[in-house]
Amino acid sequence: MTDPEFLLILSAMETVAVLESFEPLIKSRAQRIDRYSAEDLAQEGREALWLALGRFGGGTRAELVTFAERTVTGAMQDAYSALRFPGVNVDEFKLWRSALKRADGDPDQAEQLMCSGELKWRAKPETAKAVRSAVSPAEPLPEDLSTRAPAEPSEAVRKRTEGRVAWMLLTLGEQQRAVLEMTFGLGKFGRMTDSEIGEALGIPATRVPSVRSKALARLRERW
Repeated sequence: MTDPEFLLILSAMETVAVLESFEPLIKSRAQRIDRYSAEDLAQEGREALWLALGRFGGGTRAELVTFAERTVTGAMQDAYSALRFPGVNVDEFKLWRSALKRADGDPDQAEQLMCSGELKWRAKPETAKAVRSAVSPAEPLPEDLSTRAPAEPSEAVRKRTEGRVAWMLLTLGEQQRAVLEMTFGLGKFGRMTDSEIGEALGIPATRVPSVRSKALARLRERW
């Protein structure tokens, strides 16, 4: 059966089979957007495609592929933007990225360009300022974070740390994330010793430093 002859009627197909056929596309696209949070992004893509299939009214195989690519990519980009830059939608992020590129990396000029109307659409000055504030790189992680026992963090330090690394913690594996949260007293955990962490996670206490070191290395690379 040639492609023009392939008329697809979704109501006559197994939805699960359709989703499975697009699994390579979903995984590949998730890796391209952000390899560290690829599995979370892939899940967003699967759910979006599942919900969107009912809107596809039939057509050729190529049309279904195009529909799936747009649906999956859009959902993943929205999820990535929300994960990395809370409060900034994907269109605002794209506008900032376009403005920054045209401004050769000058954030002041990029902010002005967002409001100029020279790009795809014009942002309000307060929106441009808010997007710049959210997207601009934060200061580096402390270099001594993994080389000394952490002191009990003040409330200000706790809020600053949680605000800046919360989204990055989501890119780690469950065990690595838990070790960092327990070590530095983030989230719902108080600061714990390696022995307490090992007991809580069901792993040898001697393994905790290795897990923590790998998690910190990934965070620094991702930062």
